[in-house]
Amino acid sequence: MIQTFDNLGRFLREVKDFYAHEKCLSKYSKKFFPIFQKILQKITIANNWFRIEDLLITFDQWGKILQKKKLEYWMSKYTFIKKKPKKILVIMPGNVPMVGFHDFLCVILSGHKIIIKLSEEDNLLLPFLCEIIINDKPSLKNKIKFTNNIFHEKFDYVIATGNNNTARYFEYYFRKQPLLLRKNRTSVAVLQGTETEEELISLNRDMLTYSGRGCRNVGKIFVPHNYDVHLILKKSFISEYITKNYKYTDNYKYYLSVYTMDKVHFKKNHFVLFKEEKNYHSPISVVYYEFYNNLNELKKTILENNNHVQCVVSKNFLEEEILFGKTQYPKLEDFADKIDTIQFLN
Repeated sequence: MIQTFDNLGRFLREVKDFYAHEKCLSKYSKKFFPIFQKILQKITIANNWFRIEDLLITFDQWGKILQKKKLEYWMSKYTFIKKKPKKILVIMPGNVPMVGFHDFLCVILSGHKIIIKLSEEDNLLLPFLCEIIINDKPSLKNKIKFTNNIFHEKFDYVIATGNNNTARYFEYYFRKQPLLLRKNRTSVAVLQGTETEEELISLNRDMLTYSGRGCRNVGKIFVPHNYDVHLILKKSFISEYITKNYKYTDNYKYYLSVYTMDKVHFKKNHFVLFKEEKNYHSPISVVYYEFYNNLNELKKTILENNNHVQCVVSKNFLEEEILFGKTQYPKLEDFADKIDTIQFLN
């Protein structure tokens, strides 16, 4: 099983290198690549949020962690009891490409069967990747099912990801099944005024990759008193490709108009707005910032709001911190909402 996912990882690495550096594909990857190219074209046409630049980041991330040694080390931490496989319903979000793949991986490697309800925003990529792994290991065909109607399915456990409104529905409807439920989260960054130019460029990647739509995207930045946030804005050129997305630019124009009419104080460049705000969850195209005076008090505040925060990007601030530029490159053991999915399934 692990070798199958290692092969998939190799395919994703080669695809990323082909698009990014025009490297040649192996015989294994050439077999699937023509159809894959058509899938990518359909994805970028069907969903303007999914830019090819973002898709390549997704392939790079999964290509790096879907490797035999990493998968074996990850699985070695668990003890699996032999029992009848359960049917796991996984309701996947669609805000980020392949965002439900980690749940898929956990279910399959735990030996269970998966029933997948895809988001309409991301319903092309995973079915094709499943074709690749089923071609490699045909026995998986009986363990993977896609559904458009969860009301017609029988299942034992449920993994669901949604916003705080849909969470209330999930909690009620699945009240009789074991449920792993994830709600709205965002990520924050803590600057201390000593960051290098490269770290500020990397911070912009953390903010704006995937148009800022993921829970691992930095939506709020804590900065020292009197810090000039223009230092961050000046480095955002690295993510300027998101201006090709009219949905993103519509958000930018909307909030620019609202803040201007309401005479709200903000800072900007031509595609991202910075607003001083205590709230954690910023809208698309807006990043909140807040000044702090004391690092120890700030640490306490962030820990108190832990239920809102997926990642903390910083350097020598917290024990469980993410380095600048690494939020979209989680490890296999970096579970969403810090809930161990495999422990839940076991």
